[in-house]
Amino acid sequence: MGKNKKAKLTLIGESLMKHTSILLRSNEQSYTKLTILSCIIGTFLLFGSISAVRSEAPTSGKIVFTSTRDGNSEIYIMNPDGSDQVNLSRDNADDSDPVWSPDGEQILFVSDRDGPPDLYVMDSDGSRVRRVFGSRDYRSNPSWSPDGRKITYVEREGRDATIYTATIRGKFVERVAAGFMPSWSPNGREIVFSAISVNRSPLGVFNLRNRTKKMLLSNKIPWIVYPAWSPRGNEIAFSQIDGVFNQGFLEWSKASLFVVNRDGIGLHRIAKDETTVAIEPAWSPHGDELIYTDAVMRPDEVFYQLFKTDMTDSKPLQLTDEGDNFEADWFDPTALDVSPSEALLTTVWGKIKTN
Repeated sequence: MGKNKKAKLTLIGESLMKHTSILLRSNEQSYTKLTILSCIIGTFLLFGSISAVRSEAPTSGKIVFTSTRDGNSEIYIMNPDGSDQVNLSRDNADDSDPVWSPDGEQILFVSDRDGPPDLYVMDSDGSRVRRVFGSRDYRSNPSWSPDGRKITYVEREGRDATIYTATIRGKFVERVAAGFMPSWSPNGREIVFSAISVNRSPLGVFNLRNRTKKMLLSNKIPWIVYPAWSPRGNEIAFSQIDGVFNQGFLEWSKASLFVVNRDGIGLHRIAKDETTVAIEPAWSPHGDELIYTDAVMRPDEVFYQLFKTDMTDSKPLQLTDEGDNFEADWFDPTALDVSPSEALLTTVWGKIKTN
């Protein structure tokens, strides 16, 4: 329901309540009937408004991603096979970094529509865009908690990058660690991220319960970026890059995809081609495929496109070909957990108590 219709319903409700109170004063015998009628009307309007503005999740698998095909960065959506690519954000600003909420009803993303890049939320169909935070700061790299109540993100101050958590309404902000590209674990206990160190960026894992962190692969791979938890939480995909820091910025020309167990054991490479620039891995909801961004050479120009791999030696499937396309995230309603999940128990119990 649009804002005008919702506002109109609210005004109607207030008017009905006002007239009800006037009638009550003029006719005491009607008190009971009008009180019941007032409650019914108020309940209808309240829940009618809530249900009308509630977003709906896609009924089939969908991938959101960033595309520059329209001249600026926009949030697009498509089917897992690359078909039906549609612009969701439709704004003159630069929109990027889209990530699905766990229930598929909302999309968290980054936009500079009101100033510096900051975090915004929109419904799954691109409607009802709203800011996450009241204050304006340079925030990016968003990721949802598995229960959908919180987010983690990066806040930048000059050359410094710090990871924080907050509620989806921008409240109760807590510092996590210095670093970037955080990804929340499926059980809700940990956040994996690219740590900041001297001449290297190891894989950092922050424990949200005891507020401690550990480093993985710090002596094996110097530059690790774009870490992503698998849906089961037993593996982490990431990109290894050949890069150097130049005036506070990381510069690189080649990247490869790897997967490692959550304890840092079992490291293996996914993309075998030595010439690839494979970055930004995103797991399929069932954990059997990866989407990633890779460079495609064209005459006198390089474009970045989205590919899908089943993590075997078979040829990856190219999903996009118009403009630059990157930063994909995949949702599938068939992969939603129907059994009790530790990360969701608090939310479920809260809903039971509320109802």
